[in-house]
Amino acid sequence: MIRFVDVSLAYPNGTVALRNIDLAIEKGEFVFLVGPSGMGKSSLLKLVYREERPSRGQVLVAGRDVSRLSRKQVPALRRSVGVIFQDFRLLPQRTVSENVGFALDVIGCPKREKHRRVPRALDLVGLSHKADAYPDELSGGEQQRVSIARALVNNPPILLADEPTGNLDPETSWTIMQLLAKINVKGTTVVVATHDRDVVDRMSRRVVTLDQGSIKDDRERGAYDA
Repeated sequence: MIRFVDVSLAYPNGTVALRNIDLAIEKGEFVFLVGPSGMGKSSLLKLVYREERPSRGQVLVAGRDVSRLSRKQVPALRRSVGVIFQDFRLLPQRTVSENVGFALDVIGCPKREKHRRVPRALDLVGLSHKADAYPDELSGGEQQRVSIARALVNNPPILLADEPTGNLDPETSWTIMQLLAKINVKGTTVVVATHDRDVVDRMSRRVVTLDQGSIKDDRERGAYDA
């Protein structure tokens, strides 16, 4: 599903974010990317949805080298990859339903299909009763669930989460991780970048540890000991 082949990434200012990454994530896996801040976790995710291009090597998503996609092909890639961020990125003047539906508006989804998909996505994250609420009327955990619904509304086979619990308390963080596990059970490949040691240890999933832009460790159902 996702494969990195001898991938390195250096930014224009000279910062080397990733070094010689070889990594394969299979369809339906749930993988944690761990390590201290600044070790390359976010950069690795950005390569998957083509926010960045590698300086060297190949990033393959469903068998295609995404660094070679034309600008016109990138939107199709991003429809197949849902992304969740730490800061939620909700539109404050739009309701919960409108925020989720916005992801379909930008790809020209027909209204009838949109009206079918949005309630289904909200039901999945347990927010059907908040459809008409605005972001400032929601808790942090509810806002993150809206962002998850928005990432899922287009039924992507891959879901990336970049520090999805970074702004949440421990109990809410665990709720969000349980939701991501539920989504994974339905067949979605889930990759979560985090430095939340507690949730990683409790989840008991594959753990890939990054250190100074390189893979330090890769454990099946491992613990976070970075």
